[in-house]
Amino acid sequence: MAKKYLLLAITLIIAANYCCAVAMYGGTTLLMSSSLSGNQTLVSKNGTFALGYFNPRATNNWYIGIWYTPIPQKAIVWVANRDNPVRNMPGVLKFSREGQLTLFDRMGCSVWSTDNGQKGSGAVITDSGNFIVLDAHNESAIVWESFAHPTDTLLPDAKLWKGMTLTSWKSSSDPASGLYSFPMDTSPGKTELMMLFNNTVPYWSSGECIGHNYFTKVPELEGQKKVQTSCVRLSPSRIYINFSINPIDHMIKGRFVLNENGDFELFFWMDNGRWSLRASHPSTTLKVGGQLGVLGENPLPEKGAVLINNEPTQQGCRTACLHNCSCTAFAFADSDPPV
Repeated sequence: MAKKYLLLAITLIIAANYCCAVAMYGGTTLLMSSSLSGNQTLVSKNGTFALGYFNPRATNNWYIGIWYTPIPQKAIVWVANRDNPVRNMPGVLKFSREGQLTLFDRMGCSVWSTDNGQKGSGAVITDSGNFIVLDAHNESAIVWESFAHPTDTLLPDAKLWKGMTLTSWKSSSDPASGLYSFPMDTSPGKTELMMLFNNTVPYWSSGECIGHNYFTKVPELEGQKKVQTSCVRLSPSRIYINFSINPIDHMIKGRFVLNENGDFELFFWMDNGRWSLRASHPSTTLKVGGQLGVLGENPLPEKGAVLINNEPTQQGCRTACLHNCSCTAFAFADSDPPV
């Protein structure tokens, strides 16, 4: 009888440990001994964010991404392997023998890795949408985080430091690095955010951060009740900006996005089940040219650029580009959105 109870106790202990492991694996954390593949996801503790695989518009290209959940219109806010997709199957995300979080293809080849020389003990998707790798020697320390490697989106409470850059998607169905980037002016003490075409040609700027919560060329942020923008100067070279949701509206989901047309947009998820565009800059530009052509407050007559101010539609913009031999790209921005 004693052996029977002992066997039952051992069975219950093993079952309990297995359940805990499954809950951890199927929850927020990827352990050193686990992997993520197929339709498996990690979900933040509060259920706001998920990390898993996606393939845009049923292409054969697969990526590891983060998105808001349980929103049916999947808005991807970060992509790991944006410039190196896995072909024909999702792949496997796990820790390498060296302790680097790595995405492997079906042949076992690495297509993306944290690869910073520091060994991790596990990876966690946080309630803020930050994907972090914990130090193998000190699990309270972070050795890598997705917030330090943004793609096209700035989430609430993420910091955009001087030296970091948002880069647009190549197209709405291709998350590869696109033509537009959004860094902070690298000059010491400057807080101006610059929009660049091809990483070299500036076509819009936010103006300097005034006071604590808005930029000179983005005045609507000053009166925006749902979002608070902060500029923090730790030193002339250590400056960051971020935005947060007003604590009163803490249930609101928001995101700043540099889209494939070169516009920086602020979205909120509304109760009616839609993403609402609340601000867009530059909001009245038409960009066409071998390098860039810009209309608006600050025209840039760059060499090789074509400036057009009388094409009211995207098709007209496209036709103008097709009829100009020096035009290698175009982007069209409509009139100001409602705020």
